[in-house]
Amino acid sequence: MRVDLRGWLLTCLATLGLSGCNKHTAEVPRELTVIRPAFPKSVFISSPWDCKLPNFEKPEAVKKAFLAPADTKIVSLNKPVTSSTPPTKGQIGWITDDEAFCGQEGENTVSFETLPCWIQIDLGSKHLIDQVWLWHDQGTLARRLTPEVFEDVIVQLSNDAKFASDVVTLFNSDDDDSCGQGKGTDPTYMDSNHGRGVPAGGQQARYVRIWGGKAYSGGPCRFTEVTVWGR
Repeated sequence: MRVDLRGWLLTCLATLGLSGCNKHTAEVPRELTVIRPAFPKSVFISSPWDCKLPNFEKPEAVKKAFLAPADTKIVSLNKPVTSSTPPTKGQIGWITDDEAFCGQEGENTVSFETLPCWIQIDLGSKHLIDQVWLWHDQGTLARRLTPEVFEDVIVQLSNDAKFASDVVTLFNSDDDDSCGQGKGTDPTYMDSNHGRGVPAGGQQARYVRIWGGKAYSGGPCRFTEVTVWGR
């Protein structure tokens, strides 16, 4: 009997919370490796509360690695960032500065009071994108008693700087179209030091745009870091 070892390996890795493809992937690369992003330290927070948002994902579903071709690397480091409106706190360049730790008092986060909002990274040229990893704000006990959840998270790719055409949506947790990008079915999730990895399946793009809504606690939308992995 012939055994599909590669298929078995992918199944095992998926069971462990690894991911290398999604619904937009046309073909799984033949030679893949496990990539484990560097995560910031965790801050002390209390246990998660009973979030009442629809389609809320259980915290234990956090992903900590992904599958991608061996030459995949971070292509967003120190690349220019723009936004729908100027941030009300923090500097927009922090989002690609390789510092994913929110800070004990949130001093490393970039806040937006005008919602919904978006941030956009210009990679400088077209890349084959394998993964987008983002950190909002994991929160700390000094600022709130519970971890944070951010609503209406949308991750998009395009070769058009205005995102008027050639747009691929990788993730959409906006269940009521409040961002005007269509209703999404992806889950809302609790932010942590592990952030959120979104598979891109080797899509070619120059620009990455991430939408965000209000925090479940009622605060502004906040971003700490976004890393784009590609070739």
